[in-house]
Amino acid sequence: MDRFNLIFIFTLFLILSHQSQAIYSQEPDKNTHWKPKEGLELVGTKAPPLNGLKWLNTEPLTIEDLSGKVVLIRFWLVGCPLCTRTAPSLVELYEKYSQRGLVVIGIHHPKSERSRNSDVVLKQAKLFGFNFPIAQDSDWKVIKSYWLDGKNRSYTSVSFLLDRQSRIRLIHDGGEFYRSDENPEANSAFVAIDLKIQELLNENP
Repeated sequence: MDRFNLIFIFTLFLILSHQSQAIYSQEPDKNTHWKPKEGLELVGTKAPPLNGLKWLNTEPLTIEDLSGKVVLIRFWLVGCPLCTRTAPSLVELYEKYSQRGLVVIGIHHPKSERSRNSDVVLKQAKLFGFNFPIAQDSDWKVIKSYWLDGKNRSYTSVSFLLDRQSRIRLIHDGGEFYRSDENPEANSAFVAIDLKIQELLNENP
């Protein structure tokens, strides 16, 4: 194969890769009018590892363990009213889709000395009705790799939806999402997440 053909093939590969990334970056706005204000640049990228977490109610999980599953990761914290209002939505989505292959993971990132206590976190998780895996990100290592990474973000209570290849396919950029007639933003975000979960579950592994 001559040099010209090699350059042509390489150029074609770069174009197709860019187009694929662009498709993923537009996905969150496809089914609803809702889209995140921050983090769209992460959609379509590979999810970072889950290294450094202390798993509180399950054996340690890795991104490799979750391959083939649709995964909803919620970063939450004790004492956060936004997390409290969103908690029933996580329970609803877990109960609705877990039998079809959805895995929900709650990663707690403490903001106080009290909430660094695993017993406090587990007690709150039980009150929320969380029957899915819960982990403690004491040093904020994972939330930094997923979200902060030196950036000044508006929220840390963020959510990531991963497809079966562990690619980030939707980001809820913080705050709350739940069914509501009084809060259109929270309701639209919930609908977008629900629809995207259905879409990813229907995709071929």
